[in-house]
Amino acid sequence: MSITDSATTLGDFLTGATYDHSGLVTAIHEYLDGVKREHGVNGFADRAVAAGYGDMVARWRADGNTGPITEDMVRTLIAQHDLEHFAAQTGLSVPAVVTILAKQLPIVIYKRAHAVEPH
Repeated sequence: MSITDSATTLGDFLTGATYDHSGLVTAIHEYLDGVKREHGVNGFADRAVAAGYGDMVARWRADGNTGPITEDMVRTLIAQHDLEHFAAQTGLSVPAVVTILAKQLPIVIYKRAHAVEPH
């Protein structure tokens, strides 16, 4: 394995992209960075509280093994126009985006909470 392959493998592991080669995990990181810039450090958590999922998102931040969420939860936490934007960015359908986010969003939130360089 070359150094480039090793770096790619490590990057995929750290970002949660191991199961998503479409670029959606990168897009969700960019989205969460935007939410943070617009609404502050707790912007996404505040949105989750307003939707009734505050405790769940707090568990994601604390535990990397919380498992997937439902597609309805994804659709509640992330606006339809943002899901459509992710679909356009990645070439995936909106249903595919929602399915992947149901698995990856808790992982991304956990990894961002425990990153050496906070997001």
